[in-house]
Amino acid sequence: MLHFQPTSTSIHARFRDYLKQPGFSLHDLMITLCVTSVLGVFAISTTGLVQETRMTAAVNQLMGTLSLARSEAIKRSAMVVLCKSNDGATCSDEAAWKSGWIVFADEDNNHEVNTNEPLISVQQALEGNMSLRYGETGTYSYVRYNATGEAWPGATFTFCDGRGAEKAKAVIVFWSGRPRVSTKTSEGKPLQCI
Repeated sequence: MLHFQPTSTSIHARFRDYLKQPGFSLHDLMITLCVTSVLGVFAISTTGLVQETRMTAAVNQLMGTLSLARSEAIKRSAMVVLCKSNDGATCSDEAAWKSGWIVFADEDNNHEVNTNEPLISVQQALEGNMSLRYGETGTYSYVRYNATGEAWPGATFTFCDGRGAEKAKAVIVFWSGRPRVSTKTSEGKPLQCI
């Protein structure tokens, strides 16, 4: 019976073969972890950047629309209304502001678009998971401007998205009709997302 006794050369040979097997070194693992971390941070910051860009675009759209409504009321020397609309043609109390809005010359002062009243502007629905309300609890369905450019009701439009109240933005409409962008309510309180 033959007995095989390992020699030091056979142990060394096996160890060398083990070292030659494919795999990851500690150096490879550290580089992979660093690259993964950088990509993760990039993905998070890109998502935040996209949300911030959408929010800014929506605020700018509303600011432009409010300014247009005010200037049209002064130019026409007539009532002009901005109201929420989900079809781009009529005002709707049930629609959400994020579904879109329209601006029209309200010649008979009834806050409704009639067949003879010109439609001045149409805004489509806002992108993303954004919410928008007018007034503290979102009860207002329209803003009207009179011939001198004064607005009623004066209140705050609040824009929110998935980032919460700390990233919310507001457009404050004063009775004078001039809107302004803010990160607080007209009373200087923090914005609320409801």
